[in-house]
Amino acid sequence: MKKTILRILAGAAAMTFLAACQSGFMSRIGVDNPTEMFESTGGLNLGVLNGSNPEKMVVNKVEFAPDYKTFSVWTGVLEDIGPYPLTDSTQIRIEVEETIDGVKASKRVQPRLVKAWNTESDQIKELGVKILVLVDLSLSDDQIALERKAVEEMQTAFNQENLFVSFMSDADISPSHEVTDYILGAYFQKQASKKRLYRSILTKLTEMTGETAPWADAKSLKLIVFSDGKVYDENDEPMDPDHFKMADALLNSDMAAGNGPSVFFIKFGKGLEDGEDEESANILTSLCETTGGACLPKFNWTLLENTMLGDYSRAINSNRFDFVNPDEKVYRGGNNQLKLKFISLKENRQIASATAHIREGSLYRPVIVNGKPLGAVIIEGISAAVIIMLVIWLVFHLLVPFIRYRIFLHKYVVRYTGKNMMVKGHAVGESCYLCKADFNPGDEVVVKCEHTMHKTCWDENEYHCPEYGRHCKEGSHYYNSEHLLDKRNASFYLNWLLMAVLASLFAWIAFSLWTNFPARHILEYIISDQETMQEFGVHLNQLPSYGFMIGFFLTFGITTLAIRRKRFINWLGILFRALLAGIGSSFLYLLVSAACIAFHLEATGFMINLVPWILSSYLIALVATYGTRVKLRKSIILIAVGVSIVSMYIWSSFYMVIGVDFRVLLLYSYMIYAIGMTLSIASAAPKSEHYFLHVQGAVKTMDVALYKWFRANPDAIVSIGKSVDCSLQLSWDLQSAVAPVQAEISRKGGFLRLVALEDGVTVEGRKLPVDKYVKLYHGMQFQIGQTQFTYQEKDV
Repeated sequence: MKKTILRILAGAAAMTFLAACQSGFMSRIGVDNPTEMFESTGGLNLGVLNGSNPEKMVVNKVEFAPDYKTFSVWTGVLEDIGPYPLTDSTQIRIEVEETIDGVKASKRVQPRLVKAWNTESDQIKELGVKILVLVDLSLSDDQIALERKAVEEMQTAFNQENLFVSFMSDADISPSHEVTDYILGAYFQKQASKKRLYRSILTKLTEMTGETAPWADAKSLKLIVFSDGKVYDENDEPMDPDHFKMADALLNSDMAAGNGPSVFFIKFGKGLEDGEDEESANILTSLCETTGGACLPKFNWTLLENTMLGDYSRAINSNRFDFVNPDEKVYRGGNNQLKLKFISLKENRQIASATAHIREGSLYRPVIVNGKPLGAVIIEGISAAVIIMLVIWLVFHLLVPFIRYRIFLHKYVVRYTGKNMMVKGHAVGESCYLCKADFNPGDEVVVKCEHTMHKTCWDENEYHCPEYGRHCKEGSHYYNSEHLLDKRNASFYLNWLLMAVLASLFAWIAFSLWTNFPARHILEYIISDQETMQEFGVHLNQLPSYGFMIGFFLTFGITTLAIRRKRFINWLGILFRALLAGIGSSFLYLLVSAACIAFHLEATGFMINLVPWILSSYLIALVATYGTRVKLRKSIILIAVGVSIVSMYIWSSFYMVIGVDFRVLLLYSYMIYAIGMTLSIASAAPKSEHYFLHVQGAVKTMDVALYKWFRANPDAIVSIGKSVDCSLQLSWDLQSAVAPVQAEISRKGGFLRLVALEDGVTVEGRKLPVDKYVKLYHGMQFQIGQTQFTYQEKDV
């Protein structure tokens, strides 16, 4: 009868308390019946603790040393991974794998793990938390083994002086012991089946509230009870002779009022199921709730830890891993993912993993671990540029002309065999067109055009036919075989290539010395949010400086070749063009960078990868060629933009293959871009100073060599009209009203100018006003009467 009354009173007290605490722990987990606490897997709604994160661990912080030689990764545990101390190399193998933008990094750049720290125990120690685990030894051997594993897992987070254990066995309860390997090995042994649960809990609560060691200096105390919760034996008799007294004392003690340690009950073994012992469930639930603890249906260390430590658990890092980077490793703003895999040696399986996402440096200002001094890198870059320029010179001054000359000899130089000699279906003359001497069998003759010549006469006539330019189109191939250093041997593109390398070298040096320009301050002014600037702008600060340097030096170089004859005023104009292109390119990169930061776009996205490159390429080409003899075409811009995009994507991937300093690779990127731009523009540039008018509409289509007049007299005037005194008499045009002197061509400031003296001159489809002039560019067309002229500058 007394037992029944006690059960009713205990249940009423517990339910009254629970009703008063609806906003507490029970309302958070949605359990209405206290007994259901032992059936529910609910608890704190922690989300990731319930399996939503497959890695089971999270990286909370990555911190680099100032020189980036070493760095540390702090991790936290999201899910229960078992009794595995991740710092114990005898139980755990840690595998480290780094990928860069999704590609596995080579071994030579992989960081090396040097130390693993259990930082959780130190942090918990600083919080002053001490825990006593009360272990039930009346359970089965299997359940006692599980209790031991649970304590071992708790040991991974608590130092020896913060974690204690005590044992319930029959009528006895052991003293509190520090958790050591000896205790774990010797004390977890099954004892008699009866224990005194309430007495044991009350005894330990009393002990922990005393001012005795080791509890006196604790800031927070936790009592964790491992048991099945049974308090009655198989005969439905209390196991403790003072059972009812102990139950009453437990419900009404000061500790139960929240003045002592927090109590957490973890169910092990069978019991308290299907209402088997509702009294014990109610009392334990009430005790846990009043003390600020909780009842959990099974052991889950991560859930228990988060429940015990509350808000503190979110700030606690379970482990710290220290790494060493190899020398000359590069962080270039890509998505570096460092994955840690934890393998259980005993079970030979992965128990957890964590991934650190690292974005340091940028393509234009990489972080290099123990890299060479900037001065040494610049010297290396200069040396590389000199070697490249030497190779270009050897190829385009010696090799290419030599190959072309060998082809010329093979195709057009033959041995004279006698009268009626035929070459490729054409009859070979019997005498030299230049010296008029007859050919003798065995003589070397040049048959490049119909005007057959001795090879020696060809060489003496500067390697072209006497009629070339007026009555001969094919008879020219310059190559001075006796003096290979003759600058006229070189390919037309040689100077453009050398200029491109030189311009890119100066741009690279200037950028290396003056990376941030004023762009960072301007971006910080535009983007007032410093957090956004720090996250998205750190990789973009250097782009405006890059745009200015490449825009200035490349424009300067291209313009110097586009404008051939330069006076002092020309040099001022070239400098002005270069400054205009540099400032314009810098502004374009600044504008796009600000947009990317404001809209939180990645530094490697479409906007940064394409838009500013396309716009600045067009700007450089336009400014460098405006008003010069280079006629800019859309195809040139498309080619230049294509080359710029290729150079941007290809250069950084070289680092994965070759061991060149990453900053020197940036120089190669400059070179690829500059060479592509200059060759695209050079393709439309005049190839020589030999000026021609290609005439259509005459009795016979012909090329008139204008340069011969200006070679003899730089101030000469070439007149066009029907007068017999005109340099070009349009006597064949009988139907048009062409004036005696319709137009004139003169030379001034390095340009040829067409002046209309009378109405009737049309340039590119538009009428040219009288006494107005227009500069002639390669490929420009104008028409007088029925005759169409095309101005050309080409090699002869």
